[in-house]
Amino acid sequence: MKIGNWRWSCRLYLACFYFVSVTCCYTFAQNQADPVKRETMFRSLDANADGFLETSELPARMKASLDRLDANTDGKVSLDEMRATAPRRSGRAAPKRPGEIVGPADHDERTPDALATGDVAPDFTLPYVGQAGSVTLSDLYREKPVVLIFGSISCPPFRAQIQQVDSSFKAFGEKVSFLMVYIREAHPDSKIMVKQHDGVESLQEFIQTDDAELRTQHAKTCATTLELSFPTAMDQVDNKVSHAYAGWPIRIVTIGTDGKVIDPGEKGPQGFHPAKLAEWLKEL
Repeated sequence: MKIGNWRWSCRLYLACFYFVSVTCCYTFAQNQADPVKRETMFRSLDANADGFLETSELPARMKASLDRLDANTDGKVSLDEMRATAPRRSGRAAPKRPGEIVGPADHDERTPDALATGDVAPDFTLPYVGQAGSVTLSDLYREKPVVLIFGSISCPPFRAQIQQVDSSFKAFGEKVSFLMVYIREAHPDSKIMVKQHDGVESLQEFIQTDDAELRTQHAKTCATTLELSFPTAMDQVDNKVSHAYAGWPIRIVTIGTDGKVIDPGEKGPQGFHPAKLAEWLKEL
C-alpha cells in the first residue's frame, strides 16, 4: 500500500471511530434524559435482573460513567441513582410534569452568608415533621458529625438532586446524622405534582408559608413526595435558623462533633453539591 493511501485509510478509520464514539455517548445521554428510555435502557443492561448495574454488565463506553452515577459509592448503580443523576433540560432543575407551574423565585428571602469554616454552629431546637418531639442540634453532634440540608419542595433544583443526598444517607447514616430543615418556599405559587400517603398523585399549589400550620403541611408533603429517608425538622415562622445558616433557597452544611462548621456550603441553587458531600463522607 502506498504511504498516501495508508494515511487516508488511517484518517478514515479515526473519523469513523470518533463518529461512533460521539454517537454512542449522545445516545446514552439522550436515553438518560428521557425517563422512559432511561428505565428501558436500565432493565436491558441489568442482565441478572437484581435491580443494579455493575461494571460487568456495562458496555465499555459506559463503564467510565459508573463512578459518576454511583452516588453512594457501593460499586453499583441503582435505578434511583440513575434517575437522580440524569441530565436535566434546565441544567440543575427537575423537569416539569404536565400541569406543573414554577412560580417566581422569592429572592427577598436570601440572606448574606455569615458562617465560615471553623465557626461555632448556631444551636437550635426545632419540631420534627411526621414524628413527635423536637430535635436539638447540639444533641446530634455530640454523637457524630451532622449534615444539615435546607430546602423546600417548591425549589426545582432541590427536587432534582435530593435523592443523591438520600443515597448518601443510606450509605453513611450510621456514621453521620442527617437532618433536613424545611424553610420558606423558594418559588411560592408553584403548582407541583405531589404524592399523598395513599400513593395517589395530584397537583398542589404551594403558597408562601407564613404560618406554622401551613409550613408543617408543606414539609410533610415534601417528605412523602420525595420519599426522604432522613428526618425532617421545620424552621419556625421567624425563620431564625434559615437566616443563621443562609439556608434559602437550598444549602448543605456539615458540622463536626466539636460543634464547629466543617463546610458552610455555598449559595444555592448553584452551590448545592450532593456529589461533594458524598466525597467528604467517603473520607470519614
